[in-house]
Amino acid sequence: MALTIKFTVAITLFLLLGVALAGIFMQPHVSTDGWNLKESDFPANASTPEKMKFLLGYAVLAPSIYNSQPWKFNISENEILILADKTRWLQVADAAKREQYLSLGAALENLVLAAEHFGYSCDITYLPGPEDAIARAILKPEGSIEPSQNTSLFEAIVSRSTCRQIYEERSPSPEDLQNLMSQSGVREGHIFLISDQDLRKRFLNLTVQADQIQYSDANYKSELGHWLGQGVMGPTGLQALIAQITVVLLNYGPQQMHGDAMLVNSTPVIGFICTDGNDRESQIEAGRLLERFWLAATVSGLCLHPMSQTLEVAETKAKMAEILPPGSGHLQQSFLLGYPRTIEEHTPRRAVDDVLVSVPMVKE
Repeated sequence: MALTIKFTVAITLFLLLGVALAGIFMQPHVSTDGWNLKESDFPANASTPEKMKFLLGYAVLAPSIYNSQPWKFNISENEILILADKTRWLQVADAAKREQYLSLGAALENLVLAAEHFGYSCDITYLPGPEDAIARAILKPEGSIEPSQNTSLFEAIVSRSTCRQIYEERSPSPEDLQNLMSQSGVREGHIFLISDQDLRKRFLNLTVQADQIQYSDANYKSELGHWLGQGVMGPTGLQALIAQITVVLLNYGPQQMHGDAMLVNSTPVIGFICTDGNDRESQIEAGRLLERFWLAATVSGLCLHPMSQTLEVAETKAKMAEILPPGSGHLQQSFLLGYPRTIEEHTPRRAVDDVLVSVPMVKE
């Protein structure tokens, strides 16, 4: 009997080791080299397409759900088409594609900030066709752009990060928050910032409820585990595979709920981005606004942590509107805001060459 148990354990360990090794070898190459982009490397004497390609180096540094980077780009002389990569759609966590369009909007905002910094004006058309195209940007050289608040936002692109640890105890002053709102240059949509303890408690309860529902869903855990296993969410190599196994096979929900509770309890400010409409264009605009605000926060020494689970779960999404003032519009994204205790490491990014397509994606 003892021999049988030992044999079973040995076979199990052997199989797990085989799965781990196979996973490591099959894991796509990931790199953080994209964050080393330098303004001084702009190819001023190169062809227009080469200049456009350089600008896309800033676009791919945008944040995205699960760091899925759901974008592709097509360059045609001075025209850039931003396309959704359907293979990177999170069909469980983001069934309505809201977060995918927010991510694409953030990439578009980085592109616009970079283009303007290097002396281009941008003519943006939303949803120009084909089906996968979310925006077309036509860039025209206008000479040097006068220094403005956008300069600091542009410079913050390569230093922006997500706060994954509890925040410092100090809070930004009302003046700091007002300055942050001004820096972000709100165009479309609205940002609400709250620090009320009662509203924080209600938000925390909804967050924990959403976590509990999601981590009770095998399909959700499988999808999250897949992206963890790709090595794009922080851990890489064997650590990424361990994270994947932990989420998929073990009861990770309580640990996630505890971590989120600590984050929410430590944050001095909770933010909400709302729009008047709830169509794709509104979601793209919300993504652009989120990125501008995030960059402005980076300039001010603050850091964001997106909190999406309450909007991904139907039961909690319906209750989120009760936290906001009447007439706030459609809630597109919530986030935590505060001073980080440490500077977070950047997550990997796909190289620009890997997200370029020679022709626009064909309609299905």
